[in-house]
Amino acid sequence: MIDAATGTMEPTQGPRIALRVADPWRARQLEAVLDRAEEADADVLVLDLPDGAPLPHNLPARPLLVLTDDAAVSADHGIAGVLPREVAAGRVLAAVHALAEGLHVRMPPTRSPSRLTPREGEILGHVAEGMSNKVIARRLGISAHTVKYHLEAVFAKLDVNSRAEALSQGLRRGLVSL
Repeated sequence: MIDAATGTMEPTQGPRIALRVADPWRARQLEAVLDRAEEADADVLVLDLPDGAPLPHNLPARPLLVLTDDAAVSADHGIAGVLPREVAAGRVLAAVHALAEGLHVRMPPTRSPSRLTPREGEILGHVAEGMSNKVIARRLGISAHTVKYHLEAVFAKLDVNSRAEALSQGLRRGLVSL
């Protein structure tokens, strides 16, 4: 529910949710709109699953909403709900309500955010080291224009508009480390 006075999302009364989300920022974002409960008391479990990570074996016998960009998990019909990892918290809330009512939720990944080419990953790594395009170009033996071209591809794949945002998303998605 959106508070008309402040324009912020408020938790609504509804299904109790257990979260397994490693990213503290994302966990806080989801907690702001969901009624949080201990896993044993939850009506729905929301599980953030990074690319390539297997589903845990100790899943409770309750509806499961998996946040993932992994197409293989998205195709697993044994899971009640699947949404892309970066989906808005409001959509997670709507999916949780649908799952609590016995419905299934599927929204296929809209992009493949971690599918950077090796060169794009290498350039993003140099950005993480604080290098300018000219320094990256000299280091790799390519033109600064080519570095700019690769960075624009990284921005598009990560759905960002700046080097700082690309670095932030790269860190969150495990594409680069500091």
